[in-house]
Amino acid sequence: MNDILHRFIFQELDVRGQVIRLSDSCQQMINNHQYPDFIKDLLIQSAAINALLAATLKFEGKISLQLQSKSGLKSMLVQTNNQLQYRGLVHFDDSADFSNISFQQIAQNGQMVITIVPNQGKRYQGIVPMNGNSLAECIEYYFAQSEQLNTRLKLFCKNNQVIGVMLQALPEMKQKENFEHLDYLLQTLEAEEAFEIDHDTLMMRLFHQESLSNLMEQNVSFNCDCSREKMLDAVLLLDVDEIADSLSRDGEIAVTCEFCLSSFSFSDVDLKKHQSITGNQTKH
Repeated sequence: MNDILHRFIFQELDVRGQVIRLSDSCQQMINNHQYPDFIKDLLIQSAAINALLAATLKFEGKISLQLQSKSGLKSMLVQTNNQLQYRGLVHFDDSADFSNISFQQIAQNGQMVITIVPNQGKRYQGIVPMNGNSLAECIEYYFAQSEQLNTRLKLFCKNNQVIGVMLQALPEMKQKENFEHLDYLLQTLEAEEAFEIDHDTLMMRLFHQESLSNLMEQNVSFNCDCSREKMLDAVLLLDVDEIADSLSRDGEIAVTCEFCLSSFSFSDVDLKKHQSITGNQTKH
């Protein structure tokens, strides 16, 4: 089954919605990373949420969702572009025990940062505390604070898969009862049902009495945009002595992308050639 996001709208009720289902792309994102189960599930949920956020925006560029905490979770980052291609990464305390930890413990004194970087135009960043009993509730709080839009998000995560349904009131919605009615229906959805049926069946079961219009479906995929050129740029930002020591000791500099774990190695000739192309004046 393809990883996919499905958008729809209740035009008579002034409410829009999205359903997302991720499986293969999640496996690619976490492959070979030694994440505890709790951290893994949180990253997968973040990937789904960030894709949902990206799909609500009419722009070309990237959106990132970052969680920062003073707990065992140091930082979590997911980046998604307007084509719903994403990558994600977690830094966490290796000595921390995540076996019986709750989201509230992880989120304590933490913050959520949403950054939008369009290809053209100004960069936007919103920062809110990680308030809520789940990551879904944090997103609901974010929209309530920054956008003043009623938002409800339900997420289910199992076996490196995630399914999410998001409802959001349109700015022109006049009757709050309309959103509350759809929210009530959404809360009847259980994990077992969500994982067993496809999007169309899911929407039919939840909202069979409502006038629902399908807008579009879009594939979601894992994609790390690291490249040899970008890694060369990163290496040339290192301290000059560090570069010289590595070349002298190993004859090359080896680097690994933190997101996809792809490895790159560069010789002194590679660095000098790249310097001549980019105009970088670093000496070694």
